[in-house]
Order: sequence, then structure tokens, then C-alpha cells
Amino acid sequence: MQNFDKFDNPSYGGENVEFEDESIVGQAQNAIEPIKKFIPHIIGIIIVLAIAWFAYDFFIGSMVSATVTIQDTEGKLLEGSSLKIFATGSTEPLFKESGQSIYDVPLKAGNYRYEVTAPGYSVKKSSFEISAEDNTPTVQLSKDLELEVISFDQTFPNKLYAGGEARFDIQIKNSSNSSETAEIVAEDDIEGMITIGSITVPGNSTQSASVTITVPNNISIDDEKNGDEKKATVRVKYTNEKGSAEFTLYPNPAEKLSVNSASLKAKAKENENKDEATIKIKNDNYFEITDITLSIEITSATKNTPSEVEKWFQFTEIANQDNPQQITITSIPGREDVKKELQVVLPLTAKKEPDIKGNVVINAPYLSEPIKQTLTLDIREEAGYGIDISLSPRSPIDIEWDSTNGRYTDQIIDLKVKNEGQLTLRNLVFSIANNTICSIDWIILVENSIDTLNVGSTQALKVKASAPLAVRGQESSKYCNLRYRFDNPIVTGTYVEDTLTAFIEVAPQPD
Repeated sequence: MQNFDKFDNPSYGGENVEFEDESIVGQAQNAIEPIKKFIPHIIGIIIVLAIAWFAYDFFIGSMVSATVTIQDTEGKLLEGSSLKIFATGSTEPLFKESGQSIYDVPLKAGNYRYEVTAPGYSVKKSSFEISAEDNTPTVQLSKDLELEVISFDQTFPNKLYAGGEARFDIQIKNSSNSSETAEIVAEDDIEGMITIGSITVPGNSTQSASVTITVPNNISIDDEKNGDEKKATVRVKYTNEKGSAEFTLYPNPAEKLSVNSASLKAKAKENENKDEATIKIKNDNYFEITDITLSIEITSATKNTPSEVEKWFQFTEIANQDNPQQITITSIPGREDVKKELQVVLPLTAKKEPDIKGNVVINAPYLSEPIKQTLTLDIREEAGYGIDISLSPRSPIDIEWDSTNGRYTDQIIDLKVKNEGQLTLRNLVFSIANNTICSIDWIILVENSIDTLNVGSTQALKVKASAPLAVRGQESSKYCNLRYRFDNPIVTGTYVEDTLTAFIEVAPQPD
């Protein structure tokens, strides 16, 4: 009789009967049965392989060959350096070696501390990270100098221009007790624009040096209207001691800065010895320009010297100042211009010369060279002076005998003086040159001076002529020399003088 167990499997009268399992699970179980006895061995092998894998990764697989390079701040390898590398938190070095500049160090990826020394350089302690991607750290050492750059941001110009120059001061402070020499290098946006050389600074003191920065004309500028914001840095060579400043870099202003030429003419004569010209400086740049100097220079003159001609010019705005040939313009806004009046005032000493040449000059600290336009001066006529002296009545002067009074009569005549030059004459004085012969018995100058004699005017001086009683019966003419002198109207502090020989003839008449 067939029976069924609790799982509804057939059971036959206590006999153990095996049925073949035809299900997939059953087939799998049947397949596994033969290898069950090997499973413990397989698991052991897997565990061993896993342990080996992790051990390799921990002890060998994460190790990299780090190349540590020791150099100074200029990139020079320091052959005599010493390197120590510490694990984070450890006081015992993982690596310690000296005498080289490049060290190959086997390290796991991670963070480390290092300590580097070299003769003459400050000890450097810091940290670096080692990874498979970045395993070539470089350590830079500074020389053991107690030098620093001070106040650089206060002295460096806040504006620079392409193609221009500027001057500024560098101050180096030495905090050591002994004298030190600082070599200065330029970095960042002014690299290669200055040459400073070395500055020797006494111990515990500060030394200044004046420096010129020259900006290349072809330097790249993105914002031609507002300029590019830049950074200037100077560093004490072989150290990391720096001074930095911000500045704005503008295009070369000279390319869009102009001034007009000027041509003047005058005569070296009163009331005709002046001329004026308007000088216009035009700023076609989009930005403001500052600190402009406008001046004149004379480059060619023959009858007059260039140096004296230059002094005849003046900007009327500052005519009474010490150097009126040069005027300072504080600023000119972008796309605008300024005008200044230039005047020439010829002295009476100026010689006639039609083609004096020079330049109107614009200069500024940031311009590599001045901007110039031609200036010409035409002196059309030079000053002349002279006087014409005559007598009225004309000589000879007849002196009659007065029998009633028993003496020669007096004759009053006019000495007429005319200014026939182009200049006013002053302080004219007349006298008898041969007064030992022509004594007061013969000639007396009743009036002998003229304060001012204008151009073209005539003034008369009274002269009394007579003859002494002693010539009675032996009458003959007496010839008197007239001397005159007046201030030189051309050369201040000198005189013009001359003597007219036998100018006055006195002729006493017999009965």
C-alpha cells in the first residue's frame, strides 16, 4: 500500500526508496554533491588571495618614487642641501639624506612634513602632499638675509603708459647688525622693465635707490579706454622678501597727443616788438593725461644767439615768473584740449634775422621722448638810435662890439636836438669839450640836459655866446667842441657819447 508523508511524498511500507528529482533545483543539487567536499578549500584560497591583494596595495601598491628638488628662489639647484621627511605627527624622520639637490624618496601617497637646510640659506620647514599624479615636489630656500622691501606700494606710480618711463624709489631695510648687499629683481607685470643692480645697506638702517621703469611700446593692453589693472612686484634676490603695488597700464598717450606749430614776427622797435600765438594741446586719448610740461626751444639762430632768443619768449599766463618759457599743465581730460598764449617780446638789442627756428615742446615723465612742432620767429627790423644836433642861427655866430658899454654883446642861440632813431632817448647831457680854449667867456650852456627825448621829437637848449675884451683889436674866430652823452637805449647800464669837433664857431667882429 502506498502511503504519503507530510510533504506528500510517496512512502512504501518503510522501505527507503529514492526517486530521481527531475526539477532544476534538484539537478543543481545533484551537480554540487560531488564537489561539496572541496568547498572549504576553495574558500581558504579566496581568503588568502584577498589578504595578499590588500597587503600588496598597502605595503607596495601605494608606494611612489617621489622626486624632491631643492633649489634657491632663482631656480638654481642647491647641491649641498639636507632633506628630512617626517610622517604627520612623528618626530622621527622617514627619510634623511644630505649632500644633493635632487632626492628620490619612496613614499606612500599622503601628506608629509619636511625640513630642508643648505649652507647660507634659512632653514625651511613645511609640508607637501604626495600622490600618484603629483610626486615631484620642489622646495625653494631663501638666503639668510635680514633684508626687506618697505613702502613700495607708496612710491610706485599708480599709472604707467606703453612706451613710457617713470621714476620711483625703492627702500630696503636691513635689520641685521652688519652691512648687507641687496640685489633687486622685478616680477609679475613689470618683469624685465627695470634694471636696478645692487643696493648696499648699512646695518640696522634703510637705504633708498631711485629707479627708472621703461614700459615696452608694444606691450599688450586690452582696455584702451580705462587701462588694464596690473601688479608690480620687486623682490630681494635669493629671498622671498617682496614689495608689491597695484597700477593701471594705459596705451601710449603720445600716439594721440598733439600740439600745433607757431610762427611769430616782430620788429626791434618800440610798440612793434611783440607778437602772440595760441598753442593748443589736443588729447585724443580716451583717458586723462597728467603732469604735462609745455615749453619752447630755439635750435637755429645766427645773428642772435639761440640762448638769448629763447628768453624773449614767454607764456603770458606766467609772464612774471622765473621761467616763463615753460608752463605746467596739471591734466587734460580724454578727448579734450587746452590752449595757452605764447608771446615774444623783442629787446631793442635784437638783430634783424628773418628765419629763427625752434620747437614747441610737450614733455611728461611718462613720455619716452618729447612731442615737438616747429616754431619760427621773423625779426623784420632791428632797433636804431641817433640824434641830430643843429644850431639856430647857424654857425658862425657873429659877436658885435658894444661901444656904448665897452664890451662884446651876448648872443643867445638854440642848440636843437632831434631824436631821429626808433628808440626813446634818456638823460642827454651836453658840454664843451675844449673848455680850456672855449671858456665861459666864449660859450655858456644855459641849458645843458634833456631828461627824455621821444622818437621823432626835437628839443632846443639855450646857449649864450660872447667874446672876451682881451681879443679887442685881434679878433679871430674861436672853434668850440660840443660833447654829448645819453643812456644807451639798447644796452642797459652803458652810455652813448660823442664829440662834435669845432661844432660852434664864435666870430667876434671889429668895429
